[in-house]
Amino acid sequence: MAAEEPQQKPEPLGGDADGNGADGGEGKMGGGAASGRFMELIEQVERRVPPAQLLAAFNEPSTSDYLVVYLRLLTSGCLQRHRPFFEQFLEGGRSIKEFCQQEVEPMCKESDHIHVIALARALHVPVLVEYMDRGEGGATHPHVFPEGARPRVHLLYRPGHYDILYK
Repeated sequence: MAAEEPQQKPEPLGGDADGNGADGGEGKMGGGAASGRFMELIEQVERRVPPAQLLAAFNEPSTSDYLVVYLRLLTSGCLQRHRPFFEQFLEGGRSIKEFCQQEVEPMCKESDHIHVIALARALHVPVLVEYMDRGEGGATHPHVFPEGARPRVHLLYRPGHYDILYK
């Protein structure tokens, strides 16, 4: 059996080098509380807590909301820290900060290709996305982020929706 690759910790929350963005918001769902809850769950995974206990924790609405907030802020921070790279993919003349405030940080917003790339980069987790073709036969087109990496997460993208693929 091959040795597992060492895992890097996620990038810290935060905006770009100029101190803009991803400050964690305000109130009980702020970045600090969400970050703390996220790291608690990661530590439980590392301690190999029984799967049923992890499943219960991840399915608790308040916990899952904290996780979504944290992952959104982590994505926003990555986009803003790497602004020169990601800004070239934005349409409509918005700045990366505006994009993050309008499309990344708010709850109940759909995620897109740019979000997946930024989150994979922030978490240091290579991702394979199988893009489903609308044509006959349901062909898929695989893309790995970052390119050339061995993916640890597999997603299926059907127009307008991502699904996790289990192996």
